[in-house]
Amino acid sequence: MSKVSILHLRKEKREGYPCTFEHADLWIDGQRLYDRVIGMYPNLDDIACLGFGSESFQKEHIEKLLLNAEADFPDGRRALYICPACGDLGCGAVSLRIKREDGQFVWYDFGIESEGSPNPRVTAMPEIGPFYFEEQAYIETIRSAYGLEGFYWPREAGSDS
Repeated sequence: MSKVSILHLRKEKREGYPCTFEHADLWIDGQRLYDRVIGMYPNLDDIACLGFGSESFQKEHIEKLLLNAEADFPDGRRALYICPACGDLGCGAVSLRIKREDGQFVWYDFGIESEGSPNPRVTAMPEIGPFYFEEQAYIETIRSAYGLEGFYWPREAGSDS
């Protein structure tokens, strides 16, 4: 059996376009996952797909990460980091594959891709993952993001503070 990692979420404030808001940031074994992503792609401006947006948006992303809903991309990949302004996969996303096996959820095959691209391809991120999470702890952690920042799209918040 592979090394089991610990996934937890931290409320993170995001400042900039479209406004200042909070979302659930992903931490694995005490390290912020996005720091690894941004270390490879410093111009990326995405946020984790959890803990913000409308109620249906939040439910959809939770269910996708729990493998209870269709993947975001035709190749079975699921978006993990998305555009903070619109959430549209056409803006590009950090995606991954997720599988469930032997009482674990496994995150692997990280990459960057865009939906609807005329020449779809994934820019691989082989330096990240795989990560193995104990099934029940993973489910509880992912579900804990629900409602973190309320239920509205950030630009509907009405202010920049």
